[in-house]
Formats: sequence, C-alpha cells, structure tokens
Amino acid sequence: MAIDVEITPSASKALLKLAQNPLAGYIRISAGSSCGCGKGGFQMQWDDNKRFTDTVIKTQGPKLVVDRNAKTQLNGGTIDYSEDPMTQGFHILSPQLASGSGCGCGGSH
Repeated sequence: MAIDVEITPSASKALLKLAQNPLAGYIRISAGSSCGCGKGGFQMQWDDNKRFTDTVIKTQGPKLVVDRNAKTQLNGGTIDYSEDPMTQGFHILSPQLASGSGCGCGGSH
C-alpha cells in the first residue's frame, strides 16, 4: 500500500540537511503518543532496520520508513518542519486523527 503524504518545502530542506550526517539508514515514522498526556500522534527516529511490513517514502534526504500501524493514520497527512524556537522540529499533521485532539501540554501531531 502506497501512502499519500505531502512533504512541505521546509521539511524537505530539513531532511536534506539530515542526510549530510545520517545517524542510521532510515528515519522511522511510527504511531504513538505525541506527548506525556497520551494523545495520539507520530514519532520520528533514526533506524537501521526496515521490516517487510514497512512502507518506504523516498525523499531528497534520508528514506522514511512507515510502520504498518502508522500507515493508515499518516495517509493524506502532511510532514512539515518549523524553525520557530518554541516549536522547532518536524510536525506531522493527519486528517485521520481527530481535530481538536491536541495536547494540553503543548505537544502537536
């Protein structure tokens, strides 16, 4: 199953920068808790292992591997990157996760 996901220009630029000093072969996207309050979201981390159930998304930087539990939730979503000092980093937004389910502790999806 292919995944329909948009990677914004700022996320593409950040991924390209990560490719200069990779910490592993892939960046894994998995479904999980986005913050300590237990709300659903995504996690990204370096990983050298690719499973046969993973879906690979090619980017200008490192390849992204999406585990089978995150595929449905990520489909139709957007991967963005923000350089704002309060929210610096990657942000994955998905129409599959209910709107208004943001964290009270400041986490994002």
